[in-house]
Amino acid sequence: MSQERNFNVADAELLSFSGVVASSLPNDISDFINFDGTFDENYPQTIQSGIDEVMNIRTDNVVIDEMTELTQIVNASLAECNTAFKTIRFFVKKTFANNKAVQNQFGINDIVKVRRNVPKMIVFMQDLNGMVQKYKEQLTTAGCNPTLIDNITVLGEKLSQDNVKQEQFKKERGVITQERVNKLNDLYNIMKPISEIAHIIYADNNAKLAIYALPKPKSSNDNAEDILLS
Repeated sequence: MSQERNFNVADAELLSFSGVVASSLPNDISDFINFDGTFDENYPQTIQSGIDEVMNIRTDNVVIDEMTELTQIVNASLAECNTAFKTIRFFVKKTFANNKAVQNQFGINDIVKVRRNVPKMIVFMQDLNGMVQKYKEQLTTAGCNPTLIDNITVLGEKLSQDNVKQEQFKKERGVITQERVNKLNDLYNIMKPISEIAHIIYADNNAKLAIYALPKPKSSNDNAEDILLS
């Protein structure tokens, strides 16, 4: 399904215009029914239903804000993992000052490559947890808080969970955007015949035409039909 809009005015303009028409049309519905017998008294309600369906779907701005929040949560979890590692590294160097091989088993030689990469840091924290548990007694004797040692696995799991939520939302975002565009296109298709008929029946009534004619885009050449797309 395409995400292309069938209209070339801003979403907010289409919604505002539709709202005005929905409230004004009951007073003029007979003009439209007399012109086109397929119109009926319920057309204003049809318009309002179309508006409501669009409004019930989150806007792009809301979705972007939600994505930003999830990104901030992931970044905070990543920072917590890095901070915890710095403390562990201090006590690893203190405990195994003369043993670079053991130090590197804790990832001291790898942290630069993973500290900003969420998937790599998740794996790194899993490996780190295995090492701190293996050498927990020595690290604790050197002064490392055992609570921090036991919290390494918690921090790694939280980073993993936060990352999954973010990745799931990335996929959901496309679905939300597609659904909103589809509903906007449906609303446009409801409003289009109103505008087309208004240009005919109110050709000599500028006040009425101003109510029922679709708004013109900024690129308009002021052609009465230039915003009606096929």
